[in-house]
Amino acid sequence: MHNPFDKTNKVCNSETIDYIKKYKKEIDTFEIKDEDTGFKFIYPIKNSNEVVGFLAITFSEQGLTSSLMKQYYVLTNFIIKADNFSPSYLEKTEKYKAAHFEGFLHNTSIVKELQNISRKDILEIKPTKNISMKIYKEAMKKEPNSIFIYKDNLTTTTIPIINKLTNKQEAFLAILSKEEGLISLTNNYRLILVLFIFLCAAILLALYFQISRSIIEKENLNKIIKKDKQLLEQMKLAQMGEMIGNIAHQWRQPLSMISTAASGLKMKDEFGLLESKDIPEFTDTIVTNAKYLSETIDTFRDFIKENKDTKDTIIQEKIDETLKIIKASLENNHIKLINKVDYSKSLKVEIVGEELAQVLINILNNAKDVIIQRKIEKGVITLDLIMKKNSFQITIEDNAKGIDQEVLPKIFNPYFTTKHQFHGTGLGLYMSKIIVEKHLHGSLEVQNTKKGAKFTITIPLQ
Repeated sequence: MHNPFDKTNKVCNSETIDYIKKYKKEIDTFEIKDEDTGFKFIYPIKNSNEVVGFLAITFSEQGLTSSLMKQYYVLTNFIIKADNFSPSYLEKTEKYKAAHFEGFLHNTSIVKELQNISRKDILEIKPTKNISMKIYKEAMKKEPNSIFIYKDNLTTTTIPIINKLTNKQEAFLAILSKEEGLISLTNNYRLILVLFIFLCAAILLALYFQISRSIIEKENLNKIIKKDKQLLEQMKLAQMGEMIGNIAHQWRQPLSMISTAASGLKMKDEFGLLESKDIPEFTDTIVTNAKYLSETIDTFRDFIKENKDTKDTIIQEKIDETLKIIKASLENNHIKLINKVDYSKSLKVEIVGEELAQVLINILNNAKDVIIQRKIEKGVITLDLIMKKNSFQITIEDNAKGIDQEVLPKIFNPYFTTKHQFHGTGLGLYMSKIIVEKHLHGSLEVQNTKKGAKFTITIPLQ
């Protein structure tokens, strides 16, 4: 990109550039500039209240005269002062040529239009040289002026074109018409001018709002990405806490067995009751349970590995791995797990299996917590795997009497939780929905049944 404020650019004069930089606001004016003369609507482009460029829209003088002549019974011409053009430009250009009055120029395109008019009634309006001289004399007074020429039954109206920055008159617009159309012309011209400006303003506003909306959307996207990262980190911390709780549940019984065996061995020795056969029996118990503890650690370590690669995964095996992690926690809280998964035919799908396990853990923990919170005496969680033509479904249903209707629409909202503030973060179900929809390309839904709440995970086979 070139520097938009370079004084040598062909878009705007240096005074206009200085105005935009100094006042940081839009301006509309008429400006004479080699290759780019006309009505200019200039709008600053800002970044943190600093002007970094500008949008300049130029409408040529011919556009205005052509519009007037096509729609009304008039002849129009645009006369521009020559001293604002560079001499080198005037020497090589064919766009402008000398007018009737010294020091002024015609736009050749407008002159050609005037010469090509063939209607006889319009030709009667063409001014003589003497009328043109009167027009020029009255036109440079910096104010609109109309003259009625009785002899020719002709009204000439001149409108000065002022540069708002220099307050100099750079040109004027001459309009010639028959006398009987004067009032209509004046009213209609004003209306056209207002509508023209309004239309330009509407277009520019639309462009401005479009650019602003794009900037806002980009900022919002960055905020969403940042927020999602924060939520993911918070969810990881919450899952780590739940994982430690699950490990504690898994270790409780083996540790108890090890402690009992060691205590029993020591007690028999103290009372002189220790026999040679007791040592292998007690040590076998200790070794067996220690091995179980080690296997439990391996299971949890494999689960928390951040493996995000897609690979062929047997869904039944992934479900079993997940149940191993949460099984002890359910048993210690006297919650029965009914597994209806069909293992007769393995279902192999290419997915990120660890993410599916993460979602299952979140939903199963949520069902367990609700059963405990509502003090359901015989808590039951039912898990099932259902095959469809192009997808498969995993359903998890509890018997905790369902979700309140006013809560149901908010269940997947971030930070929304019905648990006690020290037991829930409100992120588990939210992140589960994000994982299923964005990573596994499926859907996660919930509905109330006669027993309780039923979550359905639907994932396409491909």
